[in-house]
Amino acid sequence: MSFFKKLNPNNFFTKEEIKVLLFLILFTVLGIAVKNFGSFFQVEKPKKQFENTDFDSILVAVFSDEKIDKSETIINQKKDNVLKKHSIDLNKATVEELSRLPGIGEKTAMKIVEYRRRYGGFKKIEELMKIERIGQKTFEKIKDYIKITN
Repeated sequence: MSFFKKLNPNNFFTKEEIKVLLFLILFTVLGIAVKNFGSFFQVEKPKKQFENTDFDSILVAVFSDEKIDKSETIINQKKDNVLKKHSIDLNKATVEELSRLPGIGEKTAMKIVEYRRRYGGFKKIEELMKIERIGQKTFEKIKDYIKITN
């Protein structure tokens, strides 16, 4: 018996199995053709940016193919757009207002309010570094957004 006669599919599969295999191969080839044909003629759609929550911004930063600089994340863009220079008074601001500052979360904002209540307010903005979690780097980020009034 020759080599090619041994490779005959009828020796390995029943007629029904051959029909199923041909069906699967046909639809696989068709699927690949449709995908390539569709992507060849498809107009590129603009990428959507997440703007809803901080979690969405983190997902964009983590799963995006592009390199994203920390200063360009949507979280920072939101905060920069909302805050103006010297717009938050340390002696009058609420926890919500303070937590909008870069690098300041809700817990740190509550510590600022507690410090203000305990010591009768801030005399100068540098006193902010006496609060736990606010060091020189964080202070440098927020000093342009804060002010003190009596």
